[in-house]
Amino acid sequence: MNINQVSFANIIWIDHVTPTKKKLIEMAQVIGVPQGMILNCLNPDFLPHLDSYGGVNFLMLRVSEQGAPKQADTIQELTTKIALFIKDDTIYSFHRLPLREIDTVAVKMQEKASLATRQYFFQSLLEQVALSYDQPLLDLEQMIDAFEENILKSVKSRNLLQDGFILKRKSSAYKKVIRFTSEVMMKTVSTLNLDNAQFGYIKEKFDRYQFYSDDVFENSQSLLNLHIGIQSKKTNEASFRTNEIMRVLTVLTLFFLPLNFIAGIYGMNFEFMPLTKHPEGFWLSLGFMVLICVGLLIYVVKKGWMAPPPKE
Repeated sequence: MNINQVSFANIIWIDHVTPTKKKLIEMAQVIGVPQGMILNCLNPDFLPHLDSYGGVNFLMLRVSEQGAPKQADTIQELTTKIALFIKDDTIYSFHRLPLREIDTVAVKMQEKASLATRQYFFQSLLEQVALSYDQPLLDLEQMIDAFEENILKSVKSRNLLQDGFILKRKSSAYKKVIRFTSEVMMKTVSTLNLDNAQFGYIKEKFDRYQFYSDDVFENSQSLLNLHIGIQSKKTNEASFRTNEIMRVLTVLTLFFLPLNFIAGIYGMNFEFMPLTKHPEGFWLSLGFMVLICVGLLIYVVKKGWMAPPPKE
């Protein structure tokens, strides 16, 4: 665990990286909050929100996690938490991993130490939180374009449907966390009496990213429906061709079954059988077969079994 304390003229910022449960319990007494509240830093399911206890404000934020697995599709896998406790002019931050966003805020605060107020701290932090979603959303748009291209090219892949659902879940996760973060930011500005005008451009970033995530989510949903529709059409066409083949085979069987029956009877080689020694027996048998074929043909035509399938 690393603890970095930076003191400025107006605020004190104490940053904890990879805190242990024991350290969190100790910090609960220092900050003056219940243990359950500070142990929420270890809860992977915690979403962005703002809470208060006495004179302490508890702010939970989430930033996009660098190096997330390609198959990651949940908020817990795609983002990581930053927990902040604001007590008077002291800010305590806790996070599981070293974060580029925190380092950037620290550099900006040190470069402008004279402006290092609580207002400037949250303005810098929330801006970095918003910017952390820029590249992941660009990557999502590229993945959507590739997914659409594979669908239109009818690429045969067992994972195509799975890729579509992962895209949908990714966009849904980003959509949810960006919306919650935007709402929490405005609530934080109001609760901490910060200058709302200074957060307007950050709100615009969140609104733009939320629009991107909504657009990706809707596109992924539409492309999934398109993919399922194309596959259903292919299945229906294959079933139709199979049915046509079976129809032809059924009609042919209908003709040959009685003929085989007659030929089978007269091929049993019994010594005493009607017409076996009749001079016209062969022709009578052929004539009877022809009559059966003609009768069956009339029956099949009336039933419409010989008609071609209707054209679309």
